[in-house]
Parts: sequence; C-alpha cells; structure tokens
Amino acid sequence: MDLGLQCHVCGQLNSMSAPSCSRCGTVLQPLAAPQPAVTPTGASQTVMASSSPSVNTAVRDAPGVQPRFDPATGQPLAGPEHGEPQAKTMFFGALQQQAVIPRLVVIKGEGGDGNTYHLQGTTTIIGRAEGEITFVEDPFLSPAHARFTSQNGRLFVQDMGSENGVFLRIKKPTPLRNGTYMLVGEQLLRLDRAPFSDGAPSTAGTYFYGSPRPNGSFRVVQCLAGGGEGRVASSDGNSLAMGREGNTLNFPDDRFISGHHARLDASSDGEDVLLTDTGSRNGTFVRIEGAQELFHGDYLFVGQQLLRVEIA
Repeated sequence: MDLGLQCHVCGQLNSMSAPSCSRCGTVLQPLAAPQPAVTPTGASQTVMASSSPSVNTAVRDAPGVQPRFDPATGQPLAGPEHGEPQAKTMFFGALQQQAVIPRLVVIKGEGGDGNTYHLQGTTTIIGRAEGEITFVEDPFLSPAHARFTSQNGRLFVQDMGSENGVFLRIKKPTPLRNGTYMLVGEQLLRLDRAPFSDGAPSTAGTYFYGSPRPNGSFRVVQCLAGGGEGRVASSDGNSLAMGREGNTLNFPDDRFISGHHARLDASSDGEDVLLTDTGSRNGTFVRIEGAQELFHGDYLFVGQQLLRVEIA
C-alpha cells in the first residue's frame, strides 16, 4: 500500500517528504502524534484524554468552514454559502392555529365602534327580549329577531319571522325578486314588478281617465313608518336611479343618502332586476330571505342596530 500525505484540499496523495501538494500547491503538514493522557498525582477522579488535532485536521473537520473541491481537478464545487442552512424548518401552523370565534360589532354614529359580541356557541339569537344578545330599548326588534349559526368555521344568519326583517349590505350587483325590500339611506323601499292593467274599458264601455302610462318595466314603492305607502316611482325604461338629487327618485331631506346612491336595472328580456350601489357612503341593504352566509367585513341591520361581522 502506498504511503504519503493526502492533501486536505484536493485529495491528492503526495510523498511523505513533500512540503506542498503537487497538484494544487497547498502546504502539507503531517498529523501530529497524539499526546498521552496525563493523570495528576493524587487525583481522585479519572480525566478523559482528548487528542489535539493538527491544523490540517482542524481545517478539514470544522463545520461550515471546509471548502468543497473536486478531488480529480482540484476545482471548487458549487454549494451552499457559508452559514446557509441545509434545509428549511417546517412550521406546524395547522396544529397551532386556534379556532376562530366570530364577532358582531355594533356600529355607532359616524362609524364609531360600540360593543363587541363574541358568538361563542353554535347558535346565537338576537332580539329585544329573548336570546343571548338583547337590545331592550330597540322598538323595531322583535322579541326573538334573528338567529346566527356557526357551522364548520362558517357563519350564517336567518330571520326568525320578525316584523322588520334582517338587511344585508350588498357588495356587488344583486338580482331582486318582485316584492324585495331595500334600505337606501333611511328609506325603506319595495320593488314592484307587477304589470300595469291592460287599460281596457269597463263593462259599460267607459275608459278610465288618468295620466299617460309610463314606459317603465318596474316601479319602486316607498314604505312609510307605521305602515302604508308613500311615493311611487316608475323606471325610466329599464333603469331607475335613487339618491338625494339628480335621480329618477330623489330624497333631498334624507341626510344618510348620497347624491347618487343606488340604481336598479332591468335586463333586456325583463327577467331580472339588478340592484347596484353606485358608490354611496352608507351602503345599500337588501332584506334577506332564508339562511344567508356571512363573511368578514359584512354589515347588516337588525332592527335599528347596525352590526359589522368579524370572522378573521
């Protein structure tokens, strides 16, 4: 077997007397002989002997310092930079995440936040006299008004047959059915898509005298406090704009309505009527039917209470 000094850089085997590597020129140093363990006289405890590595061995074995070379060519190899971890540490995120508890935040005047209610259980009822959350001074709330249900991290709301319903703020153009109620500012409005009468004469052959018929395909009816109907506006063709001024239907005394608040548009075939909020400050709300899923940032009216949903 050949004896010699192996270069710690490129791996070349050199003669025992060679001062430097014949391939890469690295200075060669022979390994120092291990020193025997020294036991102090009279010592009552045995000390483990440790070998002192030579400079050559220390450079070779030091973690993160040894350069990587191809033994055949002596050229450096590509690899991770000094101090760079060899692998990324994975995070047990799914195991450490806590269950999200939905919250309802009461919105006060000028956008200020009031009380926050944490929906701890599976079902939470809001009302004037019954349920986990009550607003005893709100005369527009029914005793048991709305039910909130949490299912697999999702939140739903359902009207419990209340007098005044639950209204959800729309975030995109929303199709409406005939008879759907809307909140625009302080105005409670109802969509009326019932067709006009055919204008036929009475059995005696007499025609009813009245104003000329509009060419609109639907109407909007104002619903007054305490019951009864107020103003009725017919669409201008297939559209009807609502706001404080410059619209088909204007409410100049409503301080919660924007100048151009919302718009209704009928499709060309007359099958659908879409409600669109046109950038109003306070939003446009629609009375929900059945169970409605809620998302983070949704706003809804329950009685006179404006609530914001927080799920994140």
